Amino acid sequence: MGEIPISVVLILAPIIAFVFLGFFILRFFLKTPYSKRTFEAIWDIEKVVLETIDFDHATQKVVNIVLTELGYLKYGYHVIVLTLLDHERGELRRIAISNTESADKFLKASPIPFQNIRIPLNSFENLSVKAIRENKLQVTSEVADVLVPALPREWVKDFQNQLGIKTTLVYPVTAREKVLGAIIFSLNKDKSKIKTEEWTLLESFVGAVGIALDNALLFRSLNITRNQLAQANARLKELDKLKDDFVSVASHELRTPMTAIKSYLWVAMNKKGAELSEDMKRYLSRAYISVERLINLVNDMLNISRIESGRIALKLSEVNLNELVNEVTEEVGVKAQERGIRVIGLNKQIPKVIADRDKIHEVYLNLIGNSLKFTQAGGTITIDFYEKYPYVFCSVRDTGVGIAPENISRLFTKFGRLENSYVAVAESGGTGLGLFITKSIVNLHKGQITAQSEGLGKGSTFIFSLPVIGTDIAQQLKDEAPKETDETKDLEKTSVNFV
Repeated sequence: MGEIPISVVLILAPIIAFVFLGFFILRFFLKTPYSKRTFEAIWDIEKVVLETIDFDHATQKVVNIVLTELGYLKYGYHVIVLTLLDHERGELRRIAISNTESADKFLKASPIPFQNIRIPLNSFENLSVKAIRENKLQVTSEVADVLVPALPREWVKDFQNQLGIKTTLVYPVTAREKVLGAIIFSLNKDKSKIKTEEWTLLESFVGAVGIALDNALLFRSLNITRNQLAQANARLKELDKLKDDFVSVASHELRTPMTAIKSYLWVAMNKKGAELSEDMKRYLSRAYISVERLINLVNDMLNISRIESGRIALKLSEVNLNELVNEVTEEVGVKAQERGIRVIGLNKQIPKVIADRDKIHEVYLNLIGNSLKFTQAGGTITIDFYEKYPYVFCSVRDTGVGIAPENISRLFTKFGRLENSYVAVAESGGTGLGLFITKSIVNLHKGQITAQSEGLGKGSTFIFSLPVIGTDIAQQLKDEAPKETDETKDLEKTSVNFV
C-alpha cells in the first residue's frame, strides 16, 4: 500500500485524538470520585491536542495542566517533567517542566540549564531510560535515580531536600503502540500514601499526554515538511528561471549561425550560372532542409519556454476564421502540391470568434503541417468548421496514416512522437513539440483540442474550439487573458517543413 497523503493525516489526526480522549473522559467520569475536576483537566488537554500546533507550547501546556488543573493533586506534586526520545542522537531529552514558583527558583541555580538536560540511552541505571526500555512504571524515593548522570548527584540531593520530594514516579509515554518518551511525577508524600484513585488517574492522564505529545510531534514534522517544501519550491523556481534564461540565450546563439548557413545554402542552390550536379543539388537541398528543421526546433523550444513561464500575451481581436484558413491554405499550397496533396478549406457561414489571430494562424500551420508529414501523395487535407454555442469548432482532417487508439493520449505531450507511425521518424522530421505548443495556445484561448482516428491507415482529425464573440466565455477570456508587459514576447514563427 502507498503512503497516506499528508492532507488525510491532517484531517484524521485530530479526529482520532478526539475519540481516544473521549474514552478517557468517560472512564474518569464513571470510575473516579474526582469526575468534575478531572473532566475539566482532560478537556483542557484535549484542546491542546486539537488546537495547538506549536510543539514547545503544546508540551509546556500539557505538563502545566496536569499539575495545576487537578485540584487535589496540585499541593502534592512539586515537579512534573516531560522527556522525549531522540533516536538519532541516542538520548532522552527534557522538553517541558511544570511551572511552580518553588521549583523555578531552585532550577535557576542549576549547574546545567534544565532545558539542556540530556540522558544517554545507554545509562542503564537511570530510571527514565529503564521505564522506556521496559515500557512500565518505575518508582523511586531518590530523585538522583532520575536526573543523574545529567546533573551532579550532590546538587540533585539538595534539590530533593529543598522541595521535600519523597516519591518520584516515572511513566513511559506511548501512543500508537510506540514509546515516545517519559513523564516524571515528583511527590512530597510516600508511595504508601498514594491512593488507588490517584494511581488510576495518573495512568489515565499518561495516556492522554501520550496522544497530546504524538499530535504535537505530528504537527511539528508537518511544519518542518512545509518549510522544506517551501524552500524546495523556491529553489525550483530559481532553477526554472535559469533554465528559461539558458534556453533563451542558447537559442539565440544557435539560431543566428543557422540562419546564416540557411541563407548561404539557398544562394548556392539558386545562384545563376552555377552548374551543379544532381547529387550536389540533392546534398544542398537536404542540408537546407536540415538547417530549417534545427531552426524550427530552436523556435519550438523558445515558444515552450515562454508559454510555461507565462511570458506569452494574447492580442485579442474579432477573427473571421474563413479568411484566416484561406490565408493559411495559400501559404502551404506550394509544398502541398509538391507532395501531390490537396488542401481544401471549406468556407461556411460561422460567427466570428475572439482570438489572437497570429497565434491561431500558428495553430493551423502546426496542424496542417502535421497532416502533410503523415499523408501520402494523392491524399487530402480538409479544414472545416461547425458551431456549437458558445464555441466554433475547427477541424483539420486528413487521409493519412492514422493513429492507433493507444497512442492518441501521447499526441499533445512534449516530444510526443509516435515511433510506430507508417512514416519513419527520420522521414517525418518533426520535433514532437508542435502539438504540445498547439494545445497550449488553444488552452490560453479557453478552448480545447482533441484528436480522433479510426485506426492506422484511416486518417486523423484534429478539432479545436474558440469562443464566439459576445458570449460569456468570450468576455471571460477578455478579462483573464495574459496582457502584454515588458516581460512578454511573441511566439517565434515556424515553417511547414518535410522531406
